[in-house]
Amino acid sequence: MTIIYNIYIFDRHCECIFYTEWACQNSPLTTRPGQPADSSTVQATARGASSDTQDRNSLDQHRPTVWPSSANSTHGSAQRNLPMEEEAKLVYGVAFSTRNIVNKLSGKDGPQGGNPGGFMSFATNTYRMHYYESPTGVKFILNTDPHTASMQQVLEMIYRNIYVEYVTKNPLFNPNPATSAPIENDYFRAVLNNYIREITTFITSRCLR
Repeated sequence: MTIIYNIYIFDRHCECIFYTEWACQNSPLTTRPGQPADSSTVQATARGASSDTQDRNSLDQHRPTVWPSSANSTHGSAQRNLPMEEEAKLVYGVAFSTRNIVNKLSGKDGPQGGNPGGFMSFATNTYRMHYYESPTGVKFILNTDPHTASMQQVLEMIYRNIYVEYVTKNPLFNPNPATSAPIENDYFRAVLNNYIREITTFITSRCLR
């Protein structure tokens, strides 16, 4: 059975611009103080929204909470081993260091950076970290159970068909290369959530045959 835990997206400035999770326990992103994190909460919130928002919510009926956003930027950090800001920095540091080691060992390290060594993933006994770096320097880190095979095609699909379509091509997208801005696009979040759930079901069903 394939389990996808979470995804981090970092921009070219090494800032985490998007995070969400699907299979993490005891997280302030999935359980807010005094509020159960189930579909009824999401549906109750959606009932009071506009028709356009209801259309977006219909894309995914079981929405995980995302970070960073104004809705969850300050609450619940004590329920995590680390505050989200520190966790994101730690994850990026691990991926960045491993990528650089792979580049050096492959003899393809250079001042231009990037991922010429072809670092794709590494595994521990509890998880596997999958890494994809776009030509524009946007970095995608997907954490799964340690037995999951390569997710390079999945990450490339997320970049080309979801990130580019719903973030880069969004008229409200700020293309200023000197600044960082979190992804707060509901369509991006909804399509990504549905895609992850679909591929998890597909991979699991294929493995059980």
